[in-house]
Amino acid sequence: GPDGKIAFQDAACGGKGEKMNVRPASGDGALSQPVASPSTNAAEKPKTEAQRIEGQILASQNKRRKQDLEVLFVPNAQTEINNHRIQCDKDIKALQDKKSLAKNNLAGATWESSISSEMAAIATRCDTRNRELKDDLDTLRKECQALGGCK
Repeated sequence: GPDGKIAFQDAACGGKGEKMNVRPASGDGALSQPVASPSTNAAEKPKTEAQRIEGQILASQNKRRKQDLEVLFVPNAQTEINNHRIQCDKDIKALQDKKSLAKNNLAGATWESSISSEMAAIATRCDTRNRELKDDLDTLRKECQALGGCK
């Protein structure tokens, strides 16, 4: 361009352009032709090279995201749910053990009551967090299924 910046476009600039023969990086082989998708019909305009490359990039990104979801994100979300459940069970068990130490007097009854309240609070907190984790897992699974994976 007049400002010194390089610009790429599909059409020639007022007759100045020339056709380029683009080859694979190795320099040998035939030109790659865009593969027609099943939805392509004769009335559609042929894709430009930039559109074809953008389509390949999008397909590659979707493939990578699907792989990440299947191999990493969904299993990690399941593990997080299991670990959370285990930790909640440990917390409740520790309070139950503590509760059994309460003496059979007024102070013991008061202490036992406060432990029961704490157990109820932990159970509520655990339930809320468990629902959040399950919602996150469901979201990841839906995204994975939309990309054709996570059966």
